[in-house]
Amino acid sequence: MDSQLRTLIAVIILIVMVIIGYFLYQQYKKSKNKKIGRRGEKSVARKLNAICRKKGFRVIHDLYLPLYDKTTQIDHVVIGDFGIMVVETKALNGEIYGSAEDECWAQVIGTKKNRHYNPLKQNAAHIDCMRHILKKDGVYVVVIDSLVVFSSKNVYLNIEKGMPVITLNLLKKYFKKPKYNKDANVDIDKVYNTLMKYRITDKERIKAHNKNVKEMKNKF
Repeated sequence: MDSQLRTLIAVIILIVMVIIGYFLYQQYKKSKNKKIGRRGEKSVARKLNAICRKKGFRVIHDLYLPLYDKTTQIDHVVIGDFGIMVVETKALNGEIYGSAEDECWAQVIGTKKNRHYNPLKQNAAHIDCMRHILKKDGVYVVVIDSLVVFSSKNVYLNIEKGMPVITLNLLKKYFKKPKYNKDANVDIDKVYNTLMKYRITDKERIKAHNKNVKEMKNKF
């Protein structure tokens, strides 16, 4: 075997190794991001559980509901005398920039910048879906609030003031607002049972939903 052929084979092997290494790294990143996201949701869930026990509220975590011919997934739903709160958890770190009207928010980590779909608009779609489902069972006059919680300890929110977007350490304080101590005559059990009635548990539909979410993320 001459030297040129040996060099060519070595180059091909090197290229293949780089490709394999890149693929494995991307898989590792995806797996790591999933774990971080799950940890974030669990951290928010633990705090919400404690708050709801103290106030006599009910809470549902990881709720899949039908949305036309697809599904939508809601991280947390708090049901109390005040009404309903739909909570979206984000486990992003770094600096977050955005407004209520922006289609996408920016995440800046050093010199790297990523775009993510506006979580307030994401939550608005969840709320519209929930209203439609509640109306099916005759539940009409219920206030539904939106809240976005960033669970990472290393996140800095550079956003418009007054938006329902907070960090995890402010969650307990957020529920001390007067509106969450008022009784709006909400039938907590009826709301809870209605949502659980329509909850999707079919693994294939959930799998299809997760696939659609991945495709949406790739667009940003």
